[in-house]
Amino acid sequence: MVYPWQQRQWQLIMQQRQQQRLAHALLFQGPAGVGKKQCAIELAQAVLCLQPDASGYACGHCDACHLFKAGTHPDYRLLAPTPPATSASANPVLTIKIDALRDMYRALAETSQLGGFRVAVILDADKMPMQAANSLLKTLEEPGNDTLMVVVSSHPQRLPVTIRSRCQVIRFQIPDTAVALEWLGKCGTNGAQTALKLAHGAPLQARDFAETHAQEREILIKALISAQSGEISIQYAQKLAQMPRDYLLNWLLDWVSDLGRLLTIGADAALVNEDQRKVLMARARRADRSRVFGLHDQIYELIRAEGIALNPQLLWENLLISWENL
Repeated sequence: MVYPWQQRQWQLIMQQRQQQRLAHALLFQGPAGVGKKQCAIELAQAVLCLQPDASGYACGHCDACHLFKAGTHPDYRLLAPTPPATSASANPVLTIKIDALRDMYRALAETSQLGGFRVAVILDADKMPMQAANSLLKTLEEPGNDTLMVVVSSHPQRLPVTIRSRCQVIRFQIPDTAVALEWLGKCGTNGAQTALKLAHGAPLQARDFAETHAQEREILIKALISAQSGEISIQYAQKLAQMPRDYLLNWLLDWVSDLGRLLTIGADAALVNEDQRKVLMARARRADRSRVFGLHDQIYELIRAEGIALNPQLLWENLLISWENL
């Protein structure tokens, strides 16, 4: 079943399906970490299921559901960005391959092997090259009968307008804090409140942080406060270069943003890194405002350039030097 905060979207889709008004292409858009991928896959299984229940969910027991769970359903394609075959980088550039898209198009154009719908889900669709996007547009313009394509994106503004205009948009938002905390509690997430704050309210990212990435944040914090103990922060660059770039850059952006809040609002400013308030206040007392905002812009541009291959060692050396020079 979909997550508790996705009930409204699910009911809307099921209502349209019952009324035979469901579009052949849906665009699931919203912040990362709110479960768009999971909802898209749940919908794909439900559409392919031979005996869905009254709420539209897949039965989980029919032949189609068994094939779906095994990843061998002949009328289903799932596409996601992958690294280059020859990449040895810890943080490779991920893209949706044009060959994978062409294979999906061929599958959608063929007759359903099980006599029902043909369904494709494209994850992180904004990471497809322009050639692939143009190819996708042709499929959206000439959909076959009984086909459903679910395009998933946390950055829909990066998709061509021509693609967005041919999809029915289903929006996903950050859930209420109480709903997210209740769900995290049921998952047994430790430090749920702090994790949710660091994830900007996105429950899945909060759970992922608590279960997988808490230690990486601790290493970043050690690098940022290393000068207090007489260390040189740049010595952490090699370690940071081996960790997920997107997480670390977003955490660093939050640190610098918190500094900016303290410099402009004062000690009463609400902080993302509330657990590090004393450290940040001490840093703010000796920071130059223009350099803080300059570093903020530098990090933001690096986050936007996620699809560009960069030398991770040099990236972190430059960022840590900029941090020390605030």
